[in-house]
Amino acid sequence: MYYKTHFIFIFAFLICCTERSKTKSVLERTTTGSEAVTNMVSVTGNAGTEIVALPFDFEKYTTLCIQKGGSECAERYPLLNEGKSRELMTQLSSKLEGTPERIFQLHSSQKNNLKIYIICFDGDSSSEEMVVIRGNQIVSQESVGYAMPENKTYQSFSVNEDLTVNIYEVNYSDFKKKTIRKYKIQADGSISKI
Repeated sequence: MYYKTHFIFIFAFLICCTERSKTKSVLERTTTGSEAVTNMVSVTGNAGTEIVALPFDFEKYTTLCIQKGGSECAERYPLLNEGKSRELMTQLSSKLEGTPERIFQLHSSQKNNLKIYIICFDGDSSSEEMVVIRGNQIVSQESVGYAMPENKTYQSFSVNEDLTVNIYEVNYSDFKKKTIRKYKIQADGSISKI
């Protein structure tokens, strides 16, 4: 019961932060374990767009940005700016339904014009979609996270520097992680199960 109440509190906090963040275009989510978080830095793209450096661990983002909050959140996990977010969602309107709360563009270690996005949706449940785009074409898409407060577990993910993606199940009661799937973003932008 404690964890459901805790999750509902975090969810309510997230909704309040979302309203506040619309003017700043900054909102994040948090988890525990700061060792990999200290390796996260933001990279400024050619067009001035903030890009999240890899590795990107969604649990660590949740701890730093939602549970703790603070200014370093926006530095380590910058969001895609509002104009780029609108442009992206127009492009994805036939593939994704709903309005995302947050969009991250991840740094791609490959020099092949791929753009990798994590698109976060919140509501009665929360979900995260990874979308890979080359030019104006959607190359691939994969669901990487899902949480429903009534369940005993939720799915979360991490994207590593080598562009492997770990999907894991996290138990609400003890926060133990169990890897359930692994993917690799290939040089052509496809997402392959490994």
